[in-house]
Amino acid sequence: MYHRIALIHCLGLLLLLAGCGSAPAPQTAQPLPPAVQSWPPSVGSVRLEVLAQPPQPALDLALVSFDPGIPEQTAGLSRQGIFPDIRKAEARYMPVRLRQLLQESNAWGAVRVLPEPQPAAVLQLEGKILHSDGRFLVLQIRAEDASGRIWLDRIYADEAQASDYPVVGGGDPFIDLYRKIANDLLAEYRNQAHAELQQLPELALLRQAGDLAPDYFAGFVAEDAAGRQQLLRLPAENDPMLARVELIRSQEFRFIDVVDEQYVDLYQTMQPTYDLWRQYGREQALYREDYARRLSQRDRAGARGTYAAMEQTYNAFKWSKIQQQDLEDLARGFNNEVLPTVLDVSGSVYRLNGSLESQYDEWREILREIFRLESGLQ
Repeated sequence: MYHRIALIHCLGLLLLLAGCGSAPAPQTAQPLPPAVQSWPPSVGSVRLEVLAQPPQPALDLALVSFDPGIPEQTAGLSRQGIFPDIRKAEARYMPVRLRQLLQESNAWGAVRVLPEPQPAAVLQLEGKILHSDGRFLVLQIRAEDASGRIWLDRIYADEAQASDYPVVGGGDPFIDLYRKIANDLLAEYRNQAHAELQQLPELALLRQAGDLAPDYFAGFVAEDAAGRQQLLRLPAENDPMLARVELIRSQEFRFIDVVDEQYVDLYQTMQPTYDLWRQYGREQALYREDYARRLSQRDRAGARGTYAAMEQTYNAFKWSKIQQQDLEDLARGFNNEVLPTVLDVSGSVYRLNGSLESQYDEWREILREIFRLESGLQ
């Protein structure tokens, strides 16, 4: 009777975390996802490659907030260990973690985290969370440069071990996965022709210029037979229209830096609770797997009443150690909690409201309007 009450209490706490989801009940426990067989092997132990000096050119790198990978069919997600609010928070947390490793590698210029893809990024990396439960982390990573050339399009998987928890000293149970991505991206950099690398910053600038003033900048960039953007020629160094584009671009980067600070703030606030969530998530994933195994052997082995059965019940009960406030902090998202961002632009103060995604769209539209007014374009 005592264990029954404890389990009910545990399920109630998890219900608060999911908002509208429900905690994994033993009667409906699920084994490991079927997709586990199709995942690549775990990355294993990886050492981050750190350069003594940045390469030339040191390309700026934009990391887009990851796709949370939430299935369209939301029924029963909690039984699979998927809580949409937390998954959305993870999608903002993970790019910041990856950004730290990319900065440590000393292989890139400015590395920024964006809420949405930047149309004219020098090099842009996007990711999708395929699985995350504290035991396994599986990410699909895609990197594309300003010419449209794909550098990476791979799936990375890693498995946390019991020794990875509890997380101490700002560590991460999946740090090797992030190191592997950083090393692979650097390896792809080295595979690119030096002349093409040198053109990427100018190509990115002219692509943005073409977006702002397509008629004026026609003929500078063209699409080749392979569908890639090719730099044909450069405008004069003192071209006044290009100077306006560069000013708009610097203002956009200014806003992106503010956005980046918001992501870092989320990362720092979320990390302690998130590490605890992943630790219990791993235990719960192991419990679901073991329970499915025991369920399949019940007729033959009859595990009820054994020490193993009581141990599994205790593991489920340990979820109650997660306090409600910690769960609320963990599940908080940016969509409704980002305060209005105030920036001073061209002598005017613009107040932006809503989610980071909508703020970014609104800000870019403001910049386009400023460009049209200053350039006299209609």
